[in-house]
Amino acid sequence: MIVVLEGISAAGKTTFARRFGAGLWLPELEPLGPRPKDDAPLENHATFWANHNIRRFQLALAIEAKHGFVVCDTDPMKIHYAWCMEKAGFNWPDKFAVARRFVRRAIVDRQIGFADRYFVKRIDPDQARKQKEGDETRRRGNFDQHLALQPHLMRWFETLSDVLPGRVEFAFPDQEQLLAEIQNKTPEENPRRFDVSIFDSLVGQLPD
Repeated sequence: MIVVLEGISAAGKTTFARRFGAGLWLPELEPLGPRPKDDAPLENHATFWANHNIRRFQLALAIEAKHGFVVCDTDPMKIHYAWCMEKAGFNWPDKFAVARRFVRRAIVDRQIGFADRYFVKRIDPDQARKQKEGDETRRRGNFDQHLALQPHLMRWFETLSDVLPGRVEFAFPDQEQLLAEIQNKTPEENPRRFDVSIFDSLVGQLPD
């Protein structure tokens, strides 16, 4: 079972995921190799980030195969980031219209797919800032940018909930309850993990 924790920076994703212990949670990873220059062709950016996210999803599959489940700190697919950046008005070089073609191909090729459960947490901006300032273990660059992304992040996962009913909840779960569900495999693992029609429906229902 692949479990995803989502929310903006300082929402508590990493703190919650770490409770499961090393080897059972998948953190965000540094990209391999240098990022394309900002003026590089859009396809270069799309390829770079698609490959990075494929790498994370494949690691999630490996952990799942070994332990039966994995808790991901942020969705490995992460195509939502390009969409949210554009909706919030930021000039991010990984353009959604281009990136989605690469992600769609990766789903068809079963290199990346959908999780079994998504837990998405909205956090009050003042509380997020307080948690950020109280955490001396991590640097959180562009924090105000993350705050601006939150309404779009929520809209993305609300749309995903429409096309994957029963798979998305808008709060972090009780850890013991989640472990019990995982052990009992309830709900069942997503039989549509690599169903590209889910992706097409998601993209089609997003606001223009």
